[in-house]
Amino acid sequence: MIDGGRSLLSSLRGSNSLVIIFTAGRDLHALLADLAKKTSALKEHNARVLVISTSREQPASEVRPFGETFLIAFDDNRQVHRALGATDAAQSPLPSIYITDRFGEVFAAFQSTDPQSLSNPGEIIRWLEFIEQQCEECSPPEWPE
Repeated sequence: MIDGGRSLLSSLRGSNSLVIIFTAGRDLHALLADLAKKTSALKEHNARVLVISTSREQPASEVRPFGETFLIAFDDNRQVHRALGATDAAQSPLPSIYITDRFGEVFAAFQSTDPQSLSNPGEIIRWLEFIEQQCEECSPPEWPE
């Protein structure tokens, strides 16, 4: 469920790079708050953040103020966590971050049982810059023709 309604991840494909953050019911307050401070950089790089949580309470207060840049999805039965590999060997949710281009190709993935060791907002923005440079329509070619 995204923002109260059922949605498919594929519905987000085609227009924005995507930072998918699986909170796994663990404390990611600091990461979300720091990333929220980078809202203008996210918009500049044509990116959205999708927070997928197993808890309906944890991420809402941190990302609600940032409107369309941040979306919240609830994975009550943990099916999305399992389908996208955001689980540990015992199939328990694992804090994870995936950074994709607008077509859904994963450029970076971070997972850890320690939420504090996941990627930081600066690194996420650098990945989004890199992705943008790969788009032929979005930036000048790397080599003169």
